[in-house]
Amino acid sequence: MLAALALGGCAKQPATAQPTPAFDGPAARLVELPAPVGPGQPREVQVLVEEPALKLVTIILRQGTVLPEHHSSVPVTIQALQGAGTVTAGTDTFRIDPAHAVVLAPKVPHAVTPDEGTDLVLLVQHAGRREAAPP
Repeated sequence: MLAALALGGCAKQPATAQPTPAFDGPAARLVELPAPVGPGQPREVQVLVEEPALKLVTIILRQGTVLPEHHSSVPVTIQALQGAGTVTAGTDTFRIDPAHAVVLAPKVPHAVTPDEGTDLVLLVQHAGRREAAPP
């Protein structure tokens, strides 16, 4: 499905298809993304969708606030909705802006640095099954 979306399409499914068990939410929903950035905390994180197979998070980094190095146990796509900056993954650096996204394999340490003195709004997509919590 993600490959189909990357190619500008959607995987075709019969009209009677039910959501897969890895998707507990409604079959379709509208997700509101942040409006232009106004005043607030240096870093704001909001979980928009949290399902076993998908998690969508917005992160607002104000006035050059850095998102320190961390990693995810699942593949991650980082997209800039507003602003620009750099994603550092190991020894690689990638320019991120509304026209470019960075795709990371599981467990790749990465950090995000906005352009100096600017606000950066990220949409982070965690794909795949998150690890089960211990009983």
